Amino acid sequence: MAEITRKELVLALIGASEGPRLRGLDLSDLDMTGLDLNGANLSGANLRGANLGVTDLSMADLSVADLIGAKLVGANLIGASLHAANLSGAEMSWADLVGAYLTGANLRGANLYEADLRGVNLRGANLRGANLHQIDMSVADLGKADLRGANLYRADLSESDLSEVDLGGVNLSGSDLSGANLSGADLSGTDLSDAYLVGAKVTSEQLAHAKSLEGTEMPEGVEKPVR
Repeated sequence: MAEITRKELVLALIGASEGPRLRGLDLSDLDMTGLDLNGANLSGANLRGANLGVTDLSMADLSVADLIGAKLVGANLIGASLHAANLSGAEMSWADLVGAYLTGANLRGANLYEADLRGVNLRGANLRGANLHQIDMSVADLGKADLRGANLYRADLSESDLSEVDLGGVNLSGSDLSGANLSGADLSGTDLSDAYLVGAKVTSEQLAHAKSLEGTEMPEGVEKPVR
């Protein structure tokens, strides 16, 4: 249960001369919708089940925060630090995470439908089983991230770094992977039907293990494996 009420939090925000310091506080299940938490220090805070819908969390420090099951629909997380934060099962549809720092974050089972993660650092993040349908992760760093079982249908992954990523069984149909770095990535059982791979760094040997390449636009010089 939260240590403070929404009213007490609002009063604290009014009195804060700079980014509010909420480090390590228990704010679980608290309704924080629409509040201005720009630049707030929420590192290590307990935000489990909190409602942060359309909240301004731009440039906030949420590193190592507990956000399990939190609601972040439409939240502004531009430039926020979410390093090693636990976002398992979080609802993050339409959230703006441009330039956010998510290395080592746990996003297992999170819903990021149509979220904006352009240029985000997700190296080593756990995105297992996450809903990334129509997400924009162009120019993102996903090196060594765990994407097993994730739904990346029609996702924008152009110019992203997916080197050494396990994409086994992932749905990438209709996705834009133009210019993406897929060197060393495991594509066993991956659905790449109708995907756009022009300019991508990938080998025909890797693609030979994909589940489907029907309608896939191949990189120059890479032949579609004979089935």
